[in-house]
Amino acid sequence: MKNIAIVVVAYNRVNSLSRLLTSLKRANYFGLHTPLIISIDKSQNKDVAICANNFEWPFGEKHVIEHPNRLGLRNHVLFCGNLSRDYDAVVVLEDDCF
Repeated sequence: MKNIAIVVVAYNRVNSLSRLLTSLKRANYFGLHTPLIISIDKSQNKDVAICANNFEWPFGEKHVIEHPNRLGLRNHVLFCGNLSRDYDAVVVLEDDCF
């Protein structure tokens, strides 16, 4: 079975992040181990990190990455895409998707 992770690209939209995470939790993963990685670009909004850290993910391990410096959208998405080195595949979603 392939090791496929879900990677969420987040910045400073706590409501959008919460909505996306709720949608992901409602999905059917057919009993498969599905890691979740939430990558948060440097932001003044601490609620984003609180939301990510408090979110319970029952389908596999959850990793929250809080970048200490602002990457910008392009570099942040490239960073998240590079996580594919650790998995067979990644599904990358921005926090404003639902």
